[in-house]
Amino acid sequence: MDHVERYWRDLRVFHIAPVTQEMTLNYIAERVLRLPKSYGA
Repeated sequence: MDHVERYWRDLRVFHIAPVTQEMTLNYIAERVLRLPKSYGA
């Protein structure tokens, strides 16, 4: 259950910080779904 709390805490940052929906989806894809980055670093 600890992982759920961590994701909830991390996602709350998106309500505070000025980020786009694409940035949010990238974060979820990389951290939660463990997909590779969809952009160059």
